[in-house]
Amino acid sequence: MSVAGSDTIETVPLTLPPALQATGVSKSFGSVHALEDVSLTLERGTIHALLGENGAGKSTLVKCIMGYYRADAGRINVGGVEARIASPRDAAALGIGMVYQHFTLVDAMTVAENLVLSRRQHPFVFDWAAERAAITAFMETMPFRLDPSKPVHTLAAGEKQKLEILKQLYLGSTIVILDEPTSVLTPSEADEVLGLLRAMVKEGRLTVLMISHKFREVMQFADEVTVLRRGRLAGRGRVADLTPDVMARMMVGDEPPRATGTRQARARGNVVLRIDSLTAHDDLGMRAVSELRLEVRAGEIVGIAGVSGNGQEELVEVLAGQRQPRSGQIHIDGLGYQARRSEGTCSGPSWPASCRKRSSCWSRPIRASASTSRRWRRSATGSWRRATGAPRCC
Repeated sequence: MSVAGSDTIETVPLTLPPALQATGVSKSFGSVHALEDVSLTLERGTIHALLGENGAGKSTLVKCIMGYYRADAGRINVGGVEARIASPRDAAALGIGMVYQHFTLVDAMTVAENLVLSRRQHPFVFDWAAERAAITAFMETMPFRLDPSKPVHTLAAGEKQKLEILKQLYLGSTIVILDEPTSVLTPSEADEVLGLLRAMVKEGRLTVLMISHKFREVMQFADEVTVLRRGRLAGRGRVADLTPDVMARMMVGDEPPRATGTRQARARGNVVLRIDSLTAHDDLGMRAVSELRLEVRAGEIVGIAGVSGNGQEELVEVLAGQRQPRSGQIHIDGLGYQARRSEGTCSGPSWPASCRKRSSCWSRPIRASASTSRRWRRSATGSWRRATGAPRCC
């Protein structure tokens, strides 16, 4: 901006306020202080990483920004103006959107239907021809595109994450909060999605706040970083001026724990799980698990490695009783295991699902069920019995 004087012209730099600024935010749940006087500044046209261990307060901070929680103290400014955000609707009205760690998509619907469903207001009767035409035109303006007619359940994980981001752009969000956006993506998918976001930030379309634990992604894609530890601000700075070791020390203290990489010899335990010649098919009738043989001994951690889609999910579903095997046998502690409710669902073996929203089925509220202690023992006759004093879970 120029100011005209009598003899000279003075040039005054024009500075814009931060896209979002949280100042002195505190939040407690009973006697637990989840956040204590935390501040964060999100500059326009940047990717800002929010780092911290589990329980450091990252999710609590962004939920206060999004209006899910009401902060006990502090204020939120959007575009330099103090904002009263009492609900996610208020945040959306200010152009703030959030992409969650787990997909919030309806698998049975198409890409177009999921986009329309995400709107805050809907007509009583949809004109689907007009809706599809509008979404096709919208896709033409995006740096990455998806087929609007494609069912969501046919999309790969990277495509689903792109759809989540497209939802926020479709809703007109200019500030996007990403909660662990690459937790379900392969490294190549993560680089592609973050690279596309980086390009949109450089174009001035977006400003991004990204919760992450992955130093590689922070170093490669983020401009600035804020680190929380135990609900307090532990440090902040420009990524170019920091190293992963410095950020790790902010997260966990002066001397971050390091794996020794050494193993101690120990006697092998008894076989607790034996799988013999197990074969199972996927949902399309194709062979997903073929003649699998596996033994797991007491005290062991056994890893099953492989690119997603190579039978790992079908194997776990067979063990959990969610998929019928075509052949083979499973033994637990030497006894035949059929994954029936009486012997598996709420008994000794436990198979946490990779997608809890799709695979879980509870007869009680999840908080009550998830907090139920599973203390069971197998009797001499081979049946599963609840240990003395253990609460019932079925």
